Amino acid sequence: MYADLDTAIDGAVDRHETRPALSAGARAMLPILAAYAPLGLLVGAHVASSDNPVAAWLSTWLIYGGAAQLAVLDVLAHGSGWVAAAIVGLLVNMRLAAFATAMHPEWRSAPVRLRVAAALMLTDAPWVVARNRTHGQREERRRYYLGAAISLFVLWPLMVSVGVLVGGRLEAAPVTSLLLPLTLGAVIVPQLRQRPAAVAMVAASCTAALTMHLSAGSALALAGLAGALGGLVTERVP
Repeated sequence: MYADLDTAIDGAVDRHETRPALSAGARAMLPILAAYAPLGLLVGAHVASSDNPVAAWLSTWLIYGGAAQLAVLDVLAHGSGWVAAAIVGLLVNMRLAAFATAMHPEWRSAPVRLRVAAALMLTDAPWVVARNRTHGQREERRRYYLGAAISLFVLWPLMVSVGVLVGGRLEAAPVTSLLLPLTLGAVIVPQLRQRPAAVAMVAASCTAALTMHLSAGSALALAGLAGALGGLVTERVP
């Protein structure tokens, strides 16, 4: 009976400590969500103008990355086929390998279900928010990350859906081409004081400059690959 009571008390304490960390992570995401809104609308506009808007909209959950989804839609629009589009999407999202490598020490002792959830929702914004959380216990920092990640995972498809409804009116805006770099800049620039992020940004920027003559999909894929490799190598070098 006492063992059951102890287990119940531990569970109640754990739930009590989880809620503040989750809500703090969600609150920390609010400014970044505002920065992501224009990009979500832009992705939605491209979804609406694609040959199969329903499939393109459903890919929001499968690809789960604004830059990667834009690159995939661009490749498909040029008639290169789904195999080429899938390869480009994977290359653009290669940067997530660098993020996962940086998160490994923090998450290697976590339960499998939490590691799977963290991996499924991994992208730039929650990773940045979690990297800025340097205080608190390891379990608290994990919950902080999950709070941030869940917020984006829920609201990102909503942003894209609104963009689908707005459609061509957003694509006609003269600043449309600036939305992707401005959004990524708002997320990444504050992290440039960290060596892996700085190397990744420089590698991706140089690659983007050298591939300006290529289609948007190919250029994004090569820039993402270069940034991911630069970040991975720098993260492993002491």
